[in-house]
Amino acid sequence: MGQYGMTMRLTILAATLAAALPAAAMAQAPQQQARQPSAAEIAAFQHDMQAAAQYPLPADFLPRMTTTIRAIQAAGINPPNAQNLSLAQTIDQTAAIPGLSQILAANGFTARDFVMGISAFGITEAMIRQPPPAGAHAPTLNPANVALLKAHQPEADALMKAMN
Repeated sequence: MGQYGMTMRLTILAATLAAALPAAAMAQAPQQQARQPSAAEIAAFQHDMQAAAQYPLPADFLPRMTTTIRAIQAAGINPPNAQNLSLAQTIDQTAAIPGLSQILAANGFTARDFVMGISAFGITEAMIRQPPPAGAHAPTLNPANVALLKAHQPEADALMKAMN
């Protein structure tokens, strides 16, 4: 998978939710020993990364997600530990968090929209800010998402700030 792939996995599938929500919950999760992923795990991860990178962000995504993140933080809702989960598992765990579905619905998101949107945003923003090295098995970005983030950089920065 390589260092870039592992960094992207941690950044996107776990850290996007962790950055969006209070960090204390991630510290509560037991740390697992690192092991080499199987070929099937690598293939599933690459499929998830590509699905997230291609997920189409709606035109009003940035302000809605920023408002959603702030509401989640204000409610003190903690994220699931999504570090070793697939996107589908992350969506299921996100949907099961008490109180979260009401906040998401109030801002026009389902658990799937939320996880896929924040993942697409995170991947796209990371790859815009630091393009992957040549030869990296990076996902192909949705060109409309790239255009959206580049055209609305102050709003993208506001979302990044809300997530940190």
